[in-house]
Order: sequence, then structure tokens, then C-alpha cells
Amino acid sequence: MLKLLSSAVLSLLLSLGLLPASPGETETAALAATTTTVATHNTWHGQANMRPLADIIGWQEVDTAEGHSKLGAMDAYAHFRPGDDRLDARNSIAISWRKSKFEKTGDGSRLTHGGEAGVTPSRFVNWVVLKNLATGEKLAFINTHYISGAWNGEHPERQERWRTHNTVVREVVAELLGRGLPVVLVGDFNRALSQDIPGMNHLNTAGVSGVPIDQIYVTVGIGTGPAERLEKYGSDHFAYTATVRY
Repeated sequence: MLKLLSSAVLSLLLSLGLLPASPGETETAALAATTTTVATHNTWHGQANMRPLADIIGWQEVDTAEGHSKLGAMDAYAHFRPGDDRLDARNSIAISWRKSKFEKTGDGSRLTHGGEAGVTPSRFVNWVVLKNLATGEKLAFINTHYISGAWNGEHPERQERWRTHNTVVREVVAELLGRGLPVVLVGDFNRALSQDIPGMNHLNTAGVSGVPIDQIYVTVGIGTGPAERLEKYGSDHFAYTATVRY
């Protein structure tokens, strides 16, 4: 009688989710998760060799015909370049994803501040929502590039524009998180300091002390480990990659 009662209680607790699932159930849940690699790379005005760094890539400084030609030659990838003219400033932060793995279901681009001759081009935040073709899960991916020189002691007068840019980034992240989407944010932040962005974790870089200006942030809980620093591939910046599971 006691054994029967114990079995009934155990069954009830399992059905209510008050006991952990069996190892087999846990493995099935893990296999059902969507795993995606992401990357960021500043291409040094298109001089870098553009490599298939990850499933989804955020590029910066794709602001030359040479850079866009290299991007177009990546046949396995689709690209988000929202500007009407190829050299539109918003296209310099292009986003690429593997056509065999994803379908774009949404996108957007927001101006953070205008340009000034000899100082900065207009700056933007670009994003896409990508549906994994195998699992149907969606991921929001944001790419951006902040004004340079604001925090290295050279141009403190640029800090106001940097902060304005940061405000827009936080608004875009909040809006996408508000849709219930897992979010990845990458870019050249031009500041060697991680940002406190609600709902997001900054990924430290394995084997690298301090915070590089090229950074990756992910929704809390979807990061699988630290970011990895790759090579420069002809740029003046290293490329960085990470893996997320959602």
C-alpha cells in the first residue's frame, strides 16, 4: 500500500513539474534547442577578407565599393543592407546570415545621430529577426557602430553623441525583448567598457584581459560560454564569435 501511495505521489509531482525530468527527457529538451553561432567584425573600410565566421555576422565599416563587392561574393549568405544606395551609411553595418539556415521575418534600422564632415558619418542601429528553418525558433540580431574617439582622450566633445547612440541601442534592445524574442547585440562600441543593458549579458572574451571595443551581448540565459577572439583577416580589428542556444 505504501509503495502504491509513493508511486501516486511521485506521478503527481512529476505531472506538476515539481520534480526534475528524467535524464532521457532532459536530453530530448536539449536536442530540441536551437544552437546558432554569431560573430562581429570591423572590416577596416572593406579591406578585410570577409570570411564565413558564423551563422549570423554583424559587419562594420562596409563603406566602400570593394567591401560591398566582397560581401556580395559570399554566396551562401543573405544580407541586410537597408539603404537605397549601396554606399548609404546605414549599409556600412550590414548583417549577413546563412541562407540555408534562416529566413528573415523582420528587420529595421534607426538613426542614432547625424553625420559631420571630417568627424563622423551618420550612425545607425540595424537589426533583423531570423527564423531557423529547422526548428522554427526566431532570434533578433542587432548590429551597430558607435562614434570613435569619444573615450580615448582625443575627442571628449563626442561623448554626447556616443551617449545618444547608446540610448537608441538600449531602446531597440528593449523593444525586441518586449516581443519575447531572444536577442544578440554585436558591434564596434568604440569604448573598452561593457555596458549595462537590461535583460542582456556582455560576453567576456576567452583568454583576453579587459574588454575589447568589439563586443557581443546576448539575452540573459542564452549564452553558452565566453566569446572567442579570431584573427584580423586583413583588418585592423580582430573578429569575435560566440554561440547561443535558445
